[in-house]
Amino acid sequence: IKKRTDGNIKMHMVDDVESMELVLAHMIPEGIANILTPLLTIILLFIIDWRMALLTLATIPLGLIAFSLMSSNFKPRMEKFAKSNGHMNTTIVEYITGMEVIKAFNQTTQSYNKYTNAVSDFKEHIIDWVEHTRKYSIAYLVLLPASIIFVLPFGGMFFLNGTITLSNYILCMLLALGFADPLIRLTNFFDNIALLTVNEKAINQLLNEKELELHSQMTKPTDYSIAFNNVSFAYEDLDVLKDVSFTCKPNTVTALVGPSGSGKSTIAKLIARFWDIDTGTITLGGVDTSKIPFETLMDLISYVSQDAYLFNTSILENIRMGKPDATEEEIKLAAKNAVCDEFIKETDKGYETNAGDAGDRFSGGQKQRLSIARALLKNAPIVILDEATAFTDPENEDKIQQSINQLIKGKTVIVIAHRLSTVVNADNIIVVDEGRIVDQGTHEKLLARCLKYKIMWGIHLEAMSWDLKTKEVNGNA
Repeated sequence: IKKRTDGNIKMHMVDDVESMELVLAHMIPEGIANILTPLLTIILLFIIDWRMALLTLATIPLGLIAFSLMSSNFKPRMEKFAKSNGHMNTTIVEYITGMEVIKAFNQTTQSYNKYTNAVSDFKEHIIDWVEHTRKYSIAYLVLLPASIIFVLPFGGMFFLNGTITLSNYILCMLLALGFADPLIRLTNFFDNIALLTVNEKAINQLLNEKELELHSQMTKPTDYSIAFNNVSFAYEDLDVLKDVSFTCKPNTVTALVGPSGSGKSTIAKLIARFWDIDTGTITLGGVDTSKIPFETLMDLISYVSQDAYLFNTSILENIRMGKPDATEEEIKLAAKNAVCDEFIKETDKGYETNAGDAGDRFSGGQKQRLSIARALLKNAPIVILDEATAFTDPENEDKIQQSINQLIKGKTVIVIAHRLSTVVNADNIIVVDEGRIVDQGTHEKLLARCLKYKIMWGIHLEAMSWDLKTKEVNGNA
């Protein structure tokens, strides 16, 4: 799944499944009718007059030849269609999802061009396909039902010769007129069956993506230390981590710092085993995390992301996800410790207030504090903080930091930090750059020996100084 875009998944799981449903729902009843109707018609024609039956069948070979030419190169064209359709779906999902950002940065023209280009590419492919098949399609649709052009004159001649009665002649014409229509519908099913095969293959490829190997037998960790041993990981062809090794000891704080895109968040997600690594091992208390049952591993880890997600249910139930059997008093205590209690009480229904779609009723900082409340309620021995104070407002940041200090007390803590001042007291700071560990140690040791960290710290101090100067200017104003 990590190799697929949202649009690609949407196309296979919505569009392809829907197209398969239409074929499968109609194939059996209509398919049987479209087979039996012409079969019974031609049998009846042979019973009435074998010559009229052969005349009715005369145009069928010509129509089938045209149909065969029309269906040539179906597979490569269908593969190109699926690729173009997937790109269009990806662009549409990206365009709609990022609408606010597009407007905020006045990129409507550029983003709309990307969207229209994807739609135009899909349209051009469809037009090209239609242009290729049009002449054969016209020939097929004209020739297949045109048996009357033989039945009418030759049947009239047989009638004049006295070899067929008028009633049989008229009946044969009526049967010939109705013979081709179910055949056309039947040949259309062949196209749909071919499409069904392509879609079924694509959906199976998605469903058969390599799953996380789950184990039911538990090897108990000796402690809550975490160790990366020569770990490498890639998204498709993009190498993200390369030969990464480090250890997080129990009752310590390990900070991951580095430029954006260096692999910090990927390291955190691999600890929680959101994906499996390509090479190396990740151990928890000396046990390979891939050998620990997934539910057990998740019980041991609290993950607080900067992209806090709330479900479309009450605040109470959103916090309760940290501990499903928690009492209402425990939930409210966790919310109070995470500095959520005040803004929750200001909502119309308090803790029963619905969080909205993806928590859209709350600000980024409020959602982040609610996610911290979840983690406080869970009280897991391993805590991963992915810039957990990124969206908190200044007046509550100190309070949030206090609640985080309660959250991490006596635990194995991994912190992803963008502001270095928040991790200067960490037991071990790991500097990550371009998927590799540059150096690790305490703040003082890294300043003394790691040029990369020294540069990052200097940039951070300049930013802090600029912030202070800005505040002074505003204060004087």
